[in-house]
Amino acid sequence: MIHARPQVSVVVPARDAGGHLPDALGSLRRQGLDLDQVEVVVVDDGSTDDTGDVLDAAAATFPALRRLHHPTPRGVSAARNRGIAASTGRWITFLDPDDWYFPGHLAAMVRAAEQHDVDFLVCDQVQAHGTGRRLVRAPEPRRHVALDPRTGIMPTNRSTMVNYVQVSSRLLARRVVDAGLAVFDESLPTAEDREWAWRLLLGTRSYAVVDAPGYVYRRAVDGSLTDIGDARQLGFLEAYDAVLDQLRDQDLTRYEPKVARDLLAVLHHHVKRRTSYPDAVWTQMTGRAAQVLARLDDAVLARQVAGIGPERARAIRRQGVRL
Repeated sequence: MIHARPQVSVVVPARDAGGHLPDALGSLRRQGLDLDQVEVVVVDDGSTDDTGDVLDAAAATFPALRRLHHPTPRGVSAARNRGIAASTGRWITFLDPDDWYFPGHLAAMVRAAEQHDVDFLVCDQVQAHGTGRRLVRAPEPRRHVALDPRTGIMPTNRSTMVNYVQVSSRLLARRVVDAGLAVFDESLPTAEDREWAWRLLLGTRSYAVVDAPGYVYRRAVDGSLTDIGDARQLGFLEAYDAVLDQLRDQDLTRYEPKVARDLLAVLHHHVKRRTSYPDAVWTQMTGRAAQVLARLDDAVLARQVAGIGPERARAIRRQGVRL
């Protein structure tokens, strides 16, 4: 029987994903839910490989499969946003085409969502490196209890829920989508998940971290944006600039020390990869970093520079960033 509204919508942005997409879609057949209760919204973002053929074959398996198409690539954020807008499920989540869910994952998440009646849920992830697997637990240790999302932001000196940015670890209530909080910033070439994670924690009223079979995040995929060495890597600076706008618009400057610490940590990561960037890109990155850092209160920035330690601070300064 086809129900009026699926239990869950899974948004899958797919660009030239024919090689991995069968694994992702195959995992959706083992989720402990009737297939007509799982709406699969695949947005083909201008693929030139056999992604379309894979979707043709999948259509016979999934009664609630919906296919959308961008004639030319528009990016992962635009693809996800179009999938969000087209989705109809009571709950919505995401699956990148090179990842997959463990059996029964969605059923466990939906049961927990109905039990706790929160705005969104978060689960752990499993990172896959070839045949190797590593469990990565969400930083919040309190499980299966409704929490204030803003308690997932601080402190500055350790990884918190605002640093746990994996999009597919979230299951969102329809009311979050209706409030406009689920959309991704299409102007960000990278790090869109960082701004999105902050917006969820700042804009919602309740969430819970739950134990579920989990989703599997495939690492070291060829062509991953995390490995590029061009100006798209400046996206993290634009993301944190947007977060600062949110904090000031909502009079939440008490969270700016966390922005400062995380900004310095990501900047240090790029410093370690300095040789990956042409000089022109690096000059652009350091100049933009200086602009974003200048928005912070001097005392706040000084405390966070001290907090990262003199060695990392010196490494950042040596590469042309004034702290």
